[in-house]
Amino acid sequence: MIRLIFAIVFIPVAILIGEAIHCYGKRIVAHAFGDGSPIGVAVGGLLRIGYYLVATGLLMWNLGVEGGRPHQADYDYLTEVSLRLGISMFVLGFLHGFNVLAVSLFHRKNAV
Repeated sequence: MIRLIFAIVFIPVAILIGEAIHCYGKRIVAHAFGDGSPIGVAVGGLLRIGYYLVATGLLMWNLGVEGGRPHQADYDYLTEVSLRLGISMFVLGFLHGFNVLAVSLFHRKNAV
C-alpha cells in the first residue's frame, strides 16, 4: 500500500518539478553557453535526461525497499510515504543544486 501511494504522489510531482526546472533551466544554459548554441542545447538535454534517470532510480529504489516495521494505523502509512518522498525530493534537490553550481562555474570560467 505504501509503495502504491508513494508512486501515485511521486510520479506527478517529479514530472511537474522536472518540467519547471527544464523551463527555467533553458534560460540559464542559454546564458552560460550562448543563445542557440549546440553545446547548450546538448547540455540542457543531457541534464533533463539525467534528472529523469535519477527520479526513476529513486522511484524504483523506493518501490523495492521494504518498510522498517509493521504498520499499525493509517498514520504509519502517511509517515512512511512522507519519509520516502522527503528523501527522494532531497536527493533530487541536492543534485539539481550541484548541476546549477557546475553550469555557473562553467559560465564564470568562460566569462573571464
